[in-house]
This record gives sequence, C-alpha cells and structure tokens, in this order.
Amino acid sequence: MASKGVFLVNSPNIKYNNDFIEADYDYQTTKVESNGDVLMATPVTTKLHIRTKRQVPKLGLMLVGWGGNNGSTVTAALLANKLQLSWETKTGTRKADWYGSITQASTVRLGTGVNGQDVYIPMSQFLPMVNPDDIVVDGWDISSMNLADAMKRAQVLDINLQQQLRPYMQNMKPRPSIYFPDFIAANQASRADNVISGTKWEQMEQIRKDIRDFKDFHKLDQVIVLWTANTERFCDVLSGLNTTAEDLLAAIKANAKEVSPSTLFAVSCILEGVRTDFSSY
Repeated sequence: MASKGVFLVNSPNIKYNNDFIEADYDYQTTKVESNGDVLMATPVTTKLHIRTKRQVPKLGLMLVGWGGNNGSTVTAALLANKLQLSWETKTGTRKADWYGSITQASTVRLGTGVNGQDVYIPMSQFLPMVNPDDIVVDGWDISSMNLADAMKRAQVLDINLQQQLRPYMQNMKPRPSIYFPDFIAANQASRADNVISGTKWEQMEQIRKDIRDFKDFHKLDQVIVLWTANTERFCDVLSGLNTTAEDLLAAIKANAKEVSPSTLFAVSCILEGVRTDFSSY
C-alpha cells in the first residue's frame, strides 16, 4: 500500500514545532575486542538528538565545471523535468522523469497497516526536501561556451530533446573559473578562454564574491557547490603547506604552487559558509 498523504510519527522520541522536527535516537553498534582466542562483542548505544528544519530553503546549486558533460547534462535534466518535456527517440516517445534519483523515484517502507499490508511513502516525503524544480543553477567553467552548445558538445542527450532545451540554455554562460594547467589534463588547454586572473588569493576572493552575488541576486537561503570539473592530480600534503587551516591560508596568500583549483574552491566555500561536495570527481 502506498500513501501520498501527510507523514507524522507518533512517538515520545519525536517532537514537532513550527520550525523543527526534534528526534531522540539510539544509534546502536557493536564493539569487538580480542582476548586471546576469544572475541568479545559488546553492544554500544550512542544517544543522538537530531534536529531537522521544517521550512524547505530556497536552494541554489553552483557547479564547478558547469559547461562540462556532467554540468550541462544535470542542468538539462533539471529543466526537462521542470518543463515536463517529451521527445522522440528511435524506440518511441520518452517523457522526462526522475528514474535513477534516490530521493525522487524511491519509496521507503514505513511499516505495516491495520490489514497487515506493507505501507510505503515516497522518499521525498520522508523529511522536508527541496523540490528539484525549484533549484536555481549557476557555476564556473574555464570554457566560455554557453550551456546549450556545451550540451551539444557533450553528446549525451537525444537531439530532439536538445532542440527543445536550447532556448532555455543558450543564455546560460559560466562564470570565469580557476585554471592551473599543472593540475589537469593537457587537452583542456584549448578550452581555457574563461579564466580568472590574479594571485591565488585574489582568485579565491573572486570565487567568494561569485557565491555572495549569486545568493543575493536570487535571494537564496542556501547554496551548495559541487565539483563537476576535470579530475585533478593529487596535491602533496606537506607540513607548513596544507596540514592546518592556518598553514593553508598562509600558503594561498603566498601563492604556493601546490595549492590546487579545487582547494581554492573548497576554502572559498568554507569561508562563505556554504555546503560543498568535491568527493565524486
């Protein structure tokens, strides 16, 4: 049985007010110790207090490498679903959907109903979540190519869908980005016509300004920054360079060679108090 109604928890461990959902939760694990030939397993309980805001924020998404295959395709997918587009393929008509999205296309087993049936709810209703249709997208790229042409260059989406999306994406242009040739593949050099100049500290300050301007212009409550650009080579981890926050800031001010573009973006996000995830690329 599936439900599309309001979901509430009737438990002394859950409290609702106008602003938050407050939950007390016992997180249970098992600690295992070895004593000779004997393994001793001891249950361990950690008490957690979890607070979730009930007000869904107006969310902005900034992509590093917005004009690449990943950035242009994500933007196109958000628009196609928001506009409820359909298009012709060699196997028939397709409609935009959220298949493959954990939050938008999955259900969660809530429990058992009065008749013994399993009850499921959409994961998007499990907790207050942003509607993807409401996400505002922006970003940076070392290429100045607009998002419609970037989508075409990526060769990911069907032509008929690209044609419908072009009017919405052709005026989307990435902000200048940070380009240090030593950190990415040499084949990116020909695309690098949209880069920030100045010292590494000055470039970081420009990224911070971009985040603030984007947030202010769209009156956003929160901004998330994701890395969708080329994979970088590893940076050396050196004492006095990047092992403490103080050392890292000093290294950026000193224009240290081993400070990468992703490091500058990450530090910019930390200083601006925005959430980021650079772990996927």
